[in-house]
Amino acid sequence: MRYTSLITLACSLLASSAIAAPLDSLLPLDGIFNSIDSILSLNTIKAKAVKFPEVHLECTVPGTFALTFDDGPYEFSWDLATHLNKQNITATFFINGLNYVNVAKDSVKTSEGKKTYLQVVKHYMDMGHQVGSHTFTHKVLTGLTASAIKEEMVNLENVVYKATGKKPAYMRPPTGDYDKNALKVLGQLGYTVINWDIDSNDWKTHNLKSEQKEYGSVMGKETGQPKTGHIALNHEVYNQTVTELVPWAIEYVKSKNYRFATVAECLGNSLSSAYK
Repeated sequence: MRYTSLITLACSLLASSAIAAPLDSLLPLDGIFNSIDSILSLNTIKAKAVKFPEVHLECTVPGTFALTFDDGPYEFSWDLATHLNKQNITATFFINGLNYVNVAKDSVKTSEGKKTYLQVVKHYMDMGHQVGSHTFTHKVLTGLTASAIKEEMVNLENVVYKATGKKPAYMRPPTGDYDKNALKVLGQLGYTVINWDIDSNDWKTHNLKSEQKEYGSVMGKETGQPKTGHIALNHEVYNQTVTELVPWAIEYVKSKNYRFATVAECLGNSLSSAYK
């Protein structure tokens, strides 16, 4: 339909110029059609320019392990970020703006006193961790309109920017689900999309033995120096995850000769690339 309209417009212009100008001053027909071809080619290029981002399931740098947390921030987040930093471990936090808490308005008691959740978000970065987007309200992206997806992403960007002066360039879709339209919009917004290859299922079981089995199902048979890298999904909003799973996972991952890295770094990028 668009191309037909362009051709109709070109023909109308040709007819108008024929009435208004002498015959020998008219643009040759081959010039007219060359111009039409150029317009059509330009629109074809624009149509092909939409880039769908790759969905990363694992680290591409061998020997790296990305410990990731979803759904925060929450009451455990400040101390978790500090605890990891003291062990020289960097992690990635895919956060919401309005899920367990209202990040822009709520506060929390920490081991270092009362903090706003905006301060918690800044604290993640101060401790060397990466902050990524998990949408504003944890809304599943499949089936949403482009404008609804953009609203979710931009609202979360604004919260992170208010806290840190930066906007995340990496995101994880809630529940890991997405469709073609979601990827198109995320690509247009400049996001790198992250899922996982290890799912602790901590949200479902809240049981260390079950969570250990999930890690072991992927890494259990690995020996020697790692030839691959992993991205593990956990949730910082559960006390059992923070107090039992995380300490165990740290020792287990180290025993497999991996080093911890942010998602950006485990994909071979700098931590600065984590932000727009």
